[in-house]
Amino acid sequence: MTFGGLYISTSGMLASQVALDVTSNNIANANNEGYTRKTISFQEGSSINAGTSSKLRLLSGVLVDKIERIRNNFLDQQLRQQSSSLGKDEVIADLTIQLNNILGEPSETGLTAKLNDFFKAASDLSASPEQETAKAVFLNSAVALTDSFRQIDQSIYTLENNLTIQPSGELPASIDLLNEKLDTLGKIHGQVLSAQNHGQSISELEDSRDLLMDQISRLMNLKIIKAPDGQFSKLALETHPSEALTKGTNMFTNHDSPITGISAGSNSITLTINNGSGVSTGPFTVNFETNSTIRDVVDKINKTFKAAGGKGAIASLDVDSKLVIQTSMIENALNNSNAEVTISSGTANAILGLTAGTVKGSESVSTEILTSQGLKYKFKLVDGDISAGVNPNKLKLVSNDAFETDLGFVDNPSGTIGGYLTMTNEEIPEMRNLLSDFAMNIKNSVNKLSVLGKTANGNLGEGLFMGSQASNFTVNSNILANNTLFTPSKTGAISDGAVISEIADLFFGTSAIISDGSKSEKIYLDSTTSNYSKSQIPVIPNESIKINIEGLIKNNGSKMNAGTNNVLSSSSLVQIEFIDSNGSVIGSAINFPASQGAPVDKVTYSGTIPAGSAFVRLKMNTSLDTNLGDNEGHFGISIIQGVENDSSNNFNNRMSEVVGNFGTRGNIALSRQSNSQGLLTALETKRQSVSGVSIEEEAANLIRYQNSFAANARVINVWDSIFQAILGMV
Repeated sequence: MTFGGLYISTSGMLASQVALDVTSNNIANANNEGYTRKTISFQEGSSINAGTSSKLRLLSGVLVDKIERIRNNFLDQQLRQQSSSLGKDEVIADLTIQLNNILGEPSETGLTAKLNDFFKAASDLSASPEQETAKAVFLNSAVALTDSFRQIDQSIYTLENNLTIQPSGELPASIDLLNEKLDTLGKIHGQVLSAQNHGQSISELEDSRDLLMDQISRLMNLKIIKAPDGQFSKLALETHPSEALTKGTNMFTNHDSPITGISAGSNSITLTINNGSGVSTGPFTVNFETNSTIRDVVDKINKTFKAAGGKGAIASLDVDSKLVIQTSMIENALNNSNAEVTISSGTANAILGLTAGTVKGSESVSTEILTSQGLKYKFKLVDGDISAGVNPNKLKLVSNDAFETDLGFVDNPSGTIGGYLTMTNEEIPEMRNLLSDFAMNIKNSVNKLSVLGKTANGNLGEGLFMGSQASNFTVNSNILANNTLFTPSKTGAISDGAVISEIADLFFGTSAIISDGSKSEKIYLDSTTSNYSKSQIPVIPNESIKINIEGLIKNNGSKMNAGTNNVLSSSSLVQIEFIDSNGSVIGSAINFPASQGAPVDKVTYSGTIPAGSAFVRLKMNTSLDTNLGDNEGHFGISIIQGVENDSSNNFNNRMSEVVGNFGTRGNIALSRQSNSQGLLTALETKRQSVSGVSIEEEAANLIRYQNSFAANARVINVWDSIFQAILGMV
């Protein structure tokens, strides 16, 4: 008689008890974030020979084989990547909506309303130019308009500053949080390795480690390197030791002041840019206007780069207000050894602090951030200054010690941090630039008209607006102090409202073409002077150009238009000249084509801006009429650069475009967020079905293991009865 049956039942009870403990633990932690469902598996107990016969073996019951965490590593990887995408999309959507709220459209008190009020007041003044009350209303509406631009710009700047300010801004705070979680992850990883070496249970530590990885991936996705057994081993990241970037040596502390030295003969640089992915742009020459500010320089470099076929931006200022030219802001750019910035000899190199030569990028390297030895590196924010162009806040990898030795930069990170970087480096500056472009369109177009005004004693009027961007857009302080400096009259007569009528026409008129940057501008050529300053604007070589002229001049009683007609033989009254950065005329003066009958008030020239051109100007053909003083009238000139669609536009439509641009960005951001959330929800549901706890399934297991335990207990009772009976017989 053996006790094998008793041993078998006892092993069954013990195995069932362990299974009940695992099941109960699953149920207890069903709602705990990061908990992974555990399963138990059994194996047959070892058997022994019975007597001398090897054919007769006695079994020794059941044993617990292993208790496993149910995880799908591939699914975890998918979910973390999608979580990073959602983290980025959420930030972009939230901040884009905030930008739309700042713009405040549609609204009865928003920018559109102020713009409507301004041009309505202009229209009212044109109907009654002699009324001082109408002029006062007009000037007050101009003040309200500029105030609105400045308030919106300040609100956008405040939003950006709240995101980047150290140490409480959302961006630096997110980076600090990432470093904290990485530090905690390093400690837990060390505990896991230590527990494994001592044969201790690590399931709870592994749950904590996986939960931290989920949280880290929302901030920024990192690469997990697995050990040969498939377990978590290291964290790594691609970094770039150096960029294709050249930095000037001169510091420009006042962004709004003209740069000393930029003048005719010393106002050009020549660049060649390779984006690292096989696209080279250039060489192209950038010509700067006299009295350009550093803002103008950054803007002109980026616009000329685009005109030469580039996509994105290359110029900015760094935190020290030094000019930077780099490839990382170019669309589809790769930071590698093919990426390069080449500066040729240029007349403005020394003025801008640039040096001729080529700067190349470096290939990315895979850096192990966290290993079995702990956290080796952490992240640090290099905050930039976006006040003069797009200048990225950069994410840098540094050693995890007091020295914080630089290792390289992180390109295009995902997650929440990537969202903040995208907004502070691209979207918010672009929104501010869009607002400033619009404000400067208004300033330039209105001022080119207001300076044509004349007082009763023949003095010329002053420009109505001042400023270089939306943040400092104001009404001319001289006019506010003395409103006679703004005159709606072209002749000085009190009943003449020619100038203010032209200003009012900018809103709904079709003769003024207002673009989204400075691709077009309405300028005026006065018949009584040969001064080119009123008819000259900067251009970008090799772009298409279209020039529309509207108006007639009365020449000793004869009406003449700008183009070629019977009176002018083979030449036109108004001629086009392209000039280089030194002020020299390129080629010969260009005539407008013959008119469609004489006289008509509209003529058009279409062509391509010659290489080397810095400006285009319109002049009166003095060879046909040397005495301009006997003429009356002026021409309104619309110059359009690089615009395929030549349909007329105006400030009313332009305002709609600005509002629509803000709104479209918001809608796109919300759509991306919604799509990302949907994908993440689907992955979370799938992972929950694998790793999550099902109360129904665990309840069924609980009953099964309870029944197993009870069955083995009953068998033991039977064995006990048998033993008692045998003992009683003995």
